[in-house]
Amino acid sequence: MRRSAHASVSSSDGATRQTRLHPPLAGTALADARSLAPASGAATDGAAQRWAGLVVVCLGMMLTFLNITQTIAVLGPLQRDLDMSSAELVWVASIYTTVVASLVLSAGTLGDILGRRAVFAAGTATMGAGSLVVFFATGPLGVIAGQVIMGAGGAIILPNSLAIVTHAFVEPHERTTAVSVWVAISGVGLAIGPLSAGLLLEAFSWHSVFLVTVVLAVVVLVLTPALVPDSRHPHRRLDAPGLVLAIAAIGALNYAVIEGGHHGFADTDVVVAFVVAAVAALAFVSVESRSRTAMLHLPLFRIPSFSTANVVGFVGQYAFVGIALAQVLYFEQVRRDSILTVGLHLLPLMVSYVVVSSLAARIVRRAGFKATIAAGLVLAAAAMLLMIAQQPTTSYAQTAVLLTAAGVGAGLLLPASTATAVVSVPHSEGGMASATVNMFRQVGGALGASITGTILTSGHTFAAALHVAVLIPGLAALAAAVLTVAFIHDRPAHG
Repeated sequence: MRRSAHASVSSSDGATRQTRLHPPLAGTALADARSLAPASGAATDGAAQRWAGLVVVCLGMMLTFLNITQTIAVLGPLQRDLDMSSAELVWVASIYTTVVASLVLSAGTLGDILGRRAVFAAGTATMGAGSLVVFFATGPLGVIAGQVIMGAGGAIILPNSLAIVTHAFVEPHERTTAVSVWVAISGVGLAIGPLSAGLLLEAFSWHSVFLVTVVLAVVVLVLTPALVPDSRHPHRRLDAPGLVLAIAAIGALNYAVIEGGHHGFADTDVVVAFVVAAVAALAFVSVESRSRTAMLHLPLFRIPSFSTANVVGFVGQYAFVGIALAQVLYFEQVRRDSILTVGLHLLPLMVSYVVVSSLAARIVRRAGFKATIAAGLVLAAAAMLLMIAQQPTTSYAQTAVLLTAAGVGAGLLLPASTATAVVSVPHSEGGMASATVNMFRQVGGALGASITGTILTSGHTFAAALHVAVLIPGLAALAAAVLTVAFIHDRPAHG
C-alpha cells in the first residue's frame, strides 16, 4: 500500500504541473487525480510486477494489430474461395478498423467505470470469439460478421490497455518508456500477421490463420488476473448519444468511401452517406461540448501538443496501414509472390518499425518530442513519395530500402505522438487521452484500409492506382510535419 500512496502523490504532483500549464483544466485535475483508486493494490506492488503486467497487456494489445495484417495477407485466398466482389473484399479489409474507431472512446469509458482489467479481459475474449466466427465462416457475410465482433473486442482492448499502462507507470520518464514499448509491440503484431498466415497457408486453408488469435487470447485471459493491475475512474458515465453519433459518423464515412470508389461518388446512396457522416460529426461535437458525461473532453484540444499529436497519430496510422495493404497487393498481384514470400518481403517495414519504436523513449529524451516526430514524418513521407516510382521490374532491394525507411519513420512518430498526447494532459485525464489518441489512430487506420483498398481495386491499372494510394499519405505526412514543428510542445522525458 506504500506504493499506492506514493503513486497518488505523484499523480497529484503531475496534475498540478499540468494545471499550471493548462489553466482551462484547473479546478478538476487535483480532484480527479485523487479519485483514481486502484481496485487491487496487491497487483501493483513492485516494479517487477508492473513490468510483467505490461508484457501481458502488450500481448493483448498485439492481437488488435495482428488481425489487421493477417486479414490483409489472406485477402487473395478469401476472394478466390468465397467468390468475393471487389467491394466485399475492401469491406473485409476495413470493417475491423472501422468498428474499432467507432467504439474505442466509449470502450475507454467502460473501463473507467467497471475497472480496466475486467474490461480488458472482456475485450480479449471478444477478440477470440470473433476469430472463431471467421474460422467457421462459409461466405463473405460470415467473415465480415466475425471481423465486426473482433472490431468490438479490439476497441475494448486498445484504450484500456493503454490506460492500464499510463496509470501503472506514473513517473514521466518511466511512463514514456512503457508507452513506447506498448506502441512498439503493435509492430510485432503487424509483422506476425503475414508471416503466420503464410506459414499456415502452406499446409492449411485460410480458416486456420484466425486460430492464432484464439490461442493468444486464451493465453492473455489466463495471465491477466494474476499480473495486470486494475484501476478505474468512478466518476465517468457512459455517453450514449456520443456513442451513437460516433458510430454514425465513422461508419457512414467509411461506407461512402468504399461504395463511392466502386459505384461512383455521384451515386445517391454515396451522397447520402457523406451527408450523414458530416451531420453526425457536427452533432457529435455539439453534444460533446454540452454533455456532463462526454466521452471526448473537447477542452483537451485547447492544448496544442495534444491536438497536434492526435493529428499525427491519424496520419501515421493511415500511412502505415495504407503502405502495408498497398505492398501486399503489389507483391501478390504485380510480382505474383506467394503469401509466405509476401510476409518475408514486408519484414523490412515491420522489423524497422519494432526496433525503432523500442528505442523511441531514448530518442525522445535526447532529441525531444518535436524533433523526433518531425523527423519520423519527413522520413516516412520521403519513402512513400519514392514508392510512386515502383514498377513490376523494380528490384526488391530497392523496395526493401523504402520499406525500411517507412518503418523507421513510423517507429519514430507513432510512439512519440502517442506519448505526447498522454503526457501533455493532467494525469487524471490519462484514460481520456489514451482513448482519444487511439480513436484518431484507428480512424486513420480504417481510412487507410478503405481508401487504399478502394483505390487499388477500382478498375484502374494497378501501377497508376498504386501511385495515387501512396501519394495521398505521403503529402499528408509532410503537412503533419509542418504542424508538428509549429505546435508540438517539446517536453523531453528526464530520467
